Amino acid sequence: MSGQSPVVRRARYAEVGAIAELVAEAAYDLPLATWLVPDRQQRAAVLTEAVRIWVEHALFFGEVDVLTDANGFIGAGVWFHRYRQIPPPAAYQKRLTVACHQHIDRFTTIGQLLDGQRPEKAHEHLALLAIRPDRRGTGIAGRLLDHHHTRLDRYGTAAYAEAFTAGHRDLLIRYGYQARPPLHLPGRDAIHPMWRPGCAPDPET
Repeated sequence: MSGQSPVVRRARYAEVGAIAELVAEAAYDLPLATWLVPDRQQRAAVLTEAVRIWVEHALFFGEVDVLTDANGFIGAGVWFHRYRQIPPPAAYQKRLTVACHQHIDRFTTIGQLLDGQRPEKAHEHLALLAIRPDRRGTGIAGRLLDHHHTRLDRYGTAAYAEAFTAGHRDLLIRYGYQARPPLHLPGRDAIHPMWRPGCAPDPET
């Protein structure tokens, strides 16, 4: 890629659909995605519509960091501000049922599993970290994490994430996250809840 490197910026509401497509593309072959939607013909569409609900919700109760190049989005981090309890997306169960069709039971199961493990202490939740497949291994994930962690560390805010692969878990460990007891779905790789303690804020900032 020529010219200046793209800058991490906040997503806009008009970009929700494109970000959901990026997340679905990045997650397509993950073990969790194949469990959620076994049918390869349906998987991309179902994942996109389910993810769209949460990306949209993050713009109201969190923020979405993105990186783009000349071909569109190359990375996104979807964060929720969990300083207090936040409501579910509007008409969530109805929208999820429409999005997931016959796969709704599996999406409901994973949602309940993850909700049951989320910390009560105030934190920011990295719900989704997606890198376009042709840009993996180029430092995009690190740039997104560095950008957001800079603000978290300025205020001493803790962070939480779920790692869905061993590689994702190892990346988060390098960025100061600590592994918590793993979660298990039948016949699937473990899901690793990860916690990054908040540091004492710098009194001079």
